[in-house]
Amino acid sequence: MARLGQSVRLMVLFSLLLGSSIASAAGTKFPEKVLFVGNSFTYYNDGLHMHYGNLLRAAGLYQAQRSNLRMMTFSGSGLWEHEAALQSALTNDPWQAVIMHDYSNGPITRWDRFAAATDALSRIARDHSAEPILFMTWAYADQPEMTLALAAAYVRRGQELGARVIPVGLAFAAATRELADMSVNLYSPDIETFENGQPVFKETVKHPSLAGTYLAACTVFTVLTGRSPEGLIYTAGLDAQLAAALQRVAHRTVQDFQES
Repeated sequence: MARLGQSVRLMVLFSLLLGSSIASAAGTKFPEKVLFVGNSFTYYNDGLHMHYGNLLRAAGLYQAQRSNLRMMTFSGSGLWEHEAALQSALTNDPWQAVIMHDYSNGPITRWDRFAAATDALSRIARDHSAEPILFMTWAYADQPEMTLALAAAYVRRGQELGARVIPVGLAFAAATRELADMSVNLYSPDIETFENGQPVFKETVKHPSLAGTYLAACTVFTVLTGRSPEGLIYTAGLDAQLAAALQRVAHRTVQDFQES
């Protein structure tokens, strides 16, 4: 299977120019208590945290008395709306890592707001001995050019904050390209209305399908544990061949991203 294509390689070169400080978790103890902060991109398909947890279970890495994975999300929210809640959550529980993502196009359209929010949330996390980690989101289905813009924004913030970045958006781009022969669909369209008893879908398609959420979980697994998800028996109910392909794409994307 081909490695990451030209558009993603441009992002790798761009990250070199930025001097991004994205470190591999290999050889280090991964965080067992992880709080996911975001919106519907996180909570679709029963929650990203659930699929990530099941990958940990399949790898024998989930400890019932020690592992804790939760979401702090609400629909349509941006990171600027989570400051008070994160302060409360970290005051009440000893989280080890906070994985955060902004509104879908927020880092592109409202950079100043994105920067201020990630500054604030990262400061709160570190004040409570938790590692802030940025979750790079994906392009809209019909706007693939968003991939590079989002990646550039998250890489820049990662460099400025000294924070790790999980390249989920790049994994989406790679899977869309590399798995075209498998007709993989990483997106779930939203219904806008009904006409003559038939659903009319919204023009902008951005939410993840189950395959999209699974790919995101595999990418999170690779970054946090430093291990490959390839060969894990948890498939989220997807076809085994498709799940294996998504595991492979996630691992290769992270490898290429970190090697930059």
